[in-house]
Amino acid sequence: MALPTPSPTLYITNLETKTKKTELRQQLYAFFNPYGRVIDVVAKKHGAGGRGQAFVVFEEQAAATAALRGLTGEEFYGRSLRISYAKTPSRASLILADPSAALLTLTATAANKTTTSRAEGEYEALERAREDEVAGAAGAAGGEKRAAEEGAEERESKRRKEDDDEDEMEIEMEDDEDVVQQTGVAVVVSNLPAECSEAIIGALFAQQAVPGYARATLLPPATAPASHPAPNAGSKTFRAIFDTREHAQAAADAVRGYEMQPGWNVGASVE
Repeated sequence: MALPTPSPTLYITNLETKTKKTELRQQLYAFFNPYGRVIDVVAKKHGAGGRGQAFVVFEEQAAATAALRGLTGEEFYGRSLRISYAKTPSRASLILADPSAALLTLTATAANKTTTSRAEGEYEALERAREDEVAGAAGAAGGEKRAAEEGAEERESKRRKEDDDEDEMEIEMEDDEDVVQQTGVAVVVSNLPAECSEAIIGALFAQQAVPGYARATLLPPATAPASHPAPNAGSKTFRAIFDTREHAQAAADAVRGYEMQPGWNVGASVE
């Protein structure tokens, strides 16, 4: 039997399933962080096949191994942790290795999804047209029956979308609660490509070996300070939180002028 390949990402199972996703992430971070710097915690969404699972991503492989050995079988919310190495690299690990390359990958993935979605939409439109022709040949009664069925399907689809939107809103609200509770000194980072995320911001500061980073949140458009470079179309602005003003200033100095992509010079300043 082949031994599992070591990875900086740990797969955690047998977790308690009634805890809020935000609380679970925070507690996992606190539980694993003593073994080394944790750069991401991904708690699986409470749904079919996702309950009781999470991924904890360490900056270094050795820290992940130490945590696996030290915490396997330990009690967490009344349950014994089951821990193993993740089978594939996490997005956070790939971003940490090379933020710019990861950004290009995310851009290509988004473009591919758009192309696939457009092709699927065209196919579905053709199928609907063909089915309408068949329904018309079958007579008005058949057409009315199909219209009723489509109406029911549309209502069900709308209901599912509203439920999904409600779930996403709940997660976003929980994340916002984290931001309100977050203390520290903020660095505003602007003129970032549209594909940038909190994970990419964290990896950017980690690559510059800047200590004290806590988290980042997306700011509304047009909030970059006047002293920053003129933003490119569609750019994003983030607020990154650091533990001290000294670390925040060092972070701003380290990433100011950094090119996430050619022609995308980062603006950065302490709030």
